[in-house]
Amino acid sequence: MKIGVMGLSHSGKTTVFNVLTGLNINPTEHMKEKYFLGSVFVNDKRIDFLSKHYNPKKTTYPEIQFIDYNIRSQESKCLSPEYVAKLRECDAILKVIRAFENDIYPPATGALSPDKELEEMDDEIILNDILTIEKRLEKLNKAKHKLSNAEKNEFTILEKFLSILNNGEFLYKHEMTPPMIIIAKNYGLLTFKYEIVIISSDSVDYKMSSELKNKLESTKRDYAIISALEELELSELDEESKLEFASEMHINEFAKEKVVKQFYYGLNLITFLTTGEDEVKGWTIKKGTIAQKAAGKIHSDIERGFIKAQVVSFEDFESAGSMKECSKQHFMRLEGKEYIVKDGDLIEFKFNV
Repeated sequence: MKIGVMGLSHSGKTTVFNVLTGLNINPTEHMKEKYFLGSVFVNDKRIDFLSKHYNPKKTTYPEIQFIDYNIRSQESKCLSPEYVAKLRECDAILKVIRAFENDIYPPATGALSPDKELEEMDDEIILNDILTIEKRLEKLNKAKHKLSNAEKNEFTILEKFLSILNNGEFLYKHEMTPPMIIIAKNYGLLTFKYEIVIISSDSVDYKMSSELKNKLESTKRDYAIISALEELELSELDEESKLEFASEMHINEFAKEKVVKQFYYGLNLITFLTTGEDEVKGWTIKKGTIAQKAAGKIHSDIERGFIKAQVVSFEDFESAGSMKECSKQHFMRLEGKEYIVKDGDLIEFKFNV
């Protein structure tokens, strides 16, 4: 999974990126770099338990990749054509808005105004999608050949999208039919991507203005308040001191856990598990994924040659203590290709190619 980080210059987005990824990027020292990439491994106590049980050669946690655009201070917009192309490849977007004072680096909007920063980013994303759709509609309108049924359906769907965007609304907030989802994904429409708004403050006790609160609530946004600078300071301490000072700062949950949890929830993601002496691994899939498609996450050959899935829930495995006991207690079952995989399923795929 890949998440694109957005923010105006001096919004604190790279500091948030550093907190999430554990990196220490200073954009002013890397002006030639256009993008920064960082990975976050998703902590999972079930994988910890299985790793201790099997003592495998390798333990692999699900991974989220964050990409941060190194925006130059002289750039007036947060989206360059290059970064738009990068964002189209992402699964979701993290928007960072500034809610802290700093006399050395003034806000991009002139005066501190988190709601205006969010509005500016929203407008840029919506405008990008409008231009993409209008360009395609114009091409279809000017087509010299008679439009096929598929093209007619595409035209109708794109017009619906355009109507939503012209109202200043995001596509991902609307119910979509399968054909609409396919078209939105094919064009990489940014407003179709789930997003989280990060309010970058100097304290988690930050009180939002009524304007920002109304904007977030009226558009039903998922958001989190993060004090990135405080968390960077905490990261330099040992674990005991870190937790002690975090409590004093009223940081009940660190940014990484908070953001990862919210993306999993917002994107309807779950984890299934594979085990063995060679490797214990967590695999991320969409809720509602059938067994055969889940097998394809591991390898296309397993999906193609799928026969059955041997399934045990993590809770049953933890209770029984071994696969042998799971079998004795009838916790183990064979499921077909249409079985809907559940969060925490331990699966061994049977296949033949």
